Amino acid sequence: MGCYRAFSILILSVILELFGSLHALETITGTQFIAEDENGSLVSSDGNFKLGFFSPGKSQARYVGIWFNKIPEQTVVWVANRETPIRNSAGILKIGGDGNLAVFCCNQSSPLWSTNVSVPAQTSAAKLLDTGNLVLVAKETIIWQSFDYPTDTLLPGMKLGWNRKTGLGRILTSWNSIDDPTPGEFSIGFDLHSIPQIFLYKNSVPHWRSGPWNGRTLNGMLDVESLKDYLSDKNNFVNITFVSNDNEIYVKFSPKKGSVFSIVVLESMGFVKRLIWQESQRWVKVQICLKDMCDEYMRCGANAICDGDVVAHCACLPGFERLYPHDWYLKCQEARKEACGKGNGEGFVRLEGVKFPDARNSTLYSNMSLEECERECLTSCNCTGYANVYVEEMGQDCIAWYGELRDMRRYKSGQDFYLRVDAVELAADAQKNAKVHVLATKSTLVFIIVPLLVETLLAALCFYYLWRRNAKRNKGQKQKQKQQLHQNKLVLDSARRLSPNSSGESGSTELTLFELSTVAAATDHFSSANKLGRGGFGTVYKRQ
Repeated sequence: MGCYRAFSILILSVILELFGSLHALETITGTQFIAEDENGSLVSSDGNFKLGFFSPGKSQARYVGIWFNKIPEQTVVWVANRETPIRNSAGILKIGGDGNLAVFCCNQSSPLWSTNVSVPAQTSAAKLLDTGNLVLVAKETIIWQSFDYPTDTLLPGMKLGWNRKTGLGRILTSWNSIDDPTPGEFSIGFDLHSIPQIFLYKNSVPHWRSGPWNGRTLNGMLDVESLKDYLSDKNNFVNITFVSNDNEIYVKFSPKKGSVFSIVVLESMGFVKRLIWQESQRWVKVQICLKDMCDEYMRCGANAICDGDVVAHCACLPGFERLYPHDWYLKCQEARKEACGKGNGEGFVRLEGVKFPDARNSTLYSNMSLEECERECLTSCNCTGYANVYVEEMGQDCIAWYGELRDMRRYKSGQDFYLRVDAVELAADAQKNAKVHVLATKSTLVFIIVPLLVETLLAALCFYYLWRRNAKRNKGQKQKQKQQLHQNKLVLDSARRLSPNSSGESGSTELTLFELSTVAAATDHFSSANKLGRGGFGTVYKRQ
């Protein structure tokens, strides 16, 4: 019974797959279309992406969208009719009479949604590419593509930016909620005033901002390489491309391993996250911006800097003081107001590891060194600071800021910013740096001298120990020799007492007497090598 049931399920799954494939098109033409009531769909040639009708979450409304075809958790990456959902009868996606791809419903002649471009020929066709890009083609030329009209998701290879020639803006706009893909409160894209920056807006009000491109990443954003703190697999790292020329400006990303499913999503709550599909069958999310309170735009007001690593995270910039002590959202003001150029000693202090101020009131100077940039800044009374655009060895373009400095923060991989200050603040900074230098020098000396003293003391102790041990050994050997000589002397003294000369009797013995020095010389100073044994009067030696 169990085998029969398993076989039945297998046959049913095969039939469903074949049935589904019959309704999965590769191309939509004037004679081929996708009908919602027939469960029709359009699938990319590699099978990774699918276009069809769907209802998000608990919603009863239907939309035409694109999602990952091989991921069990439906993840929609693009929606066509996000502002005009299908609510009554089934919808149809087809090529209209004007050659545009359009969504129709309810037997209406006007579409709910259309690509709305001028089609040079009536023989147009729609195709879903392996990149997830839905394209409308006429005469083998792409005349419209979904990559130019993103919703809330950035796919690999998709551009976030502007076409300077046509004015087409490629921005992300959040869903209203997880059940409602209509445009929400948040949008993110490039601001083209002065130096290009990326802004995240909440109801058209700045909510977060990146700095300019610095040659590696966008100043103020999470460094790409720092993703290793979140991801163990290096294949999940990405390459970021930034392009800015007369025709367009954009940023895009691509995984270093092409087979990795990875997207950037602007969530309905305003968080921008990168999602990576893991082999564990789940999305891993990495937050790109709004990581802490200091990421909020103008968290500390103008002429202030935010530091998320300290409790009192807001502080006025050097040379400024709070206008109202208990209100950070009202800007810091200059501590001393002097007429421009009359300070006799104006200069710049370096702030390390910072996110650059809002660049909408700045000027870019190409091919200008820091020294030249400083001189340029000093020529204007309104210039409040400058910085090198690029990180080391990436270029020499310079930015100078004019007026208030807004939305600054400290962060780990930040860059150097040179703040204009008066003579008083410059002297205070020089004194502070001198103290720091002296303390650093003393610390360096301590780290050098102390180990040397310890090593010298240890060497002296080792030498003393070896010397004492050798001295004790030599003393013991000499004591032993003395005792042996004393015993031998006793033997000789006894022999003398037995001799005729000492007793006064006629000599009946033939005992010969020797001087101690003679015996010592004959036995090599009573060497143990010449020792024969012990007798009644002591040790017996042989003559060498």
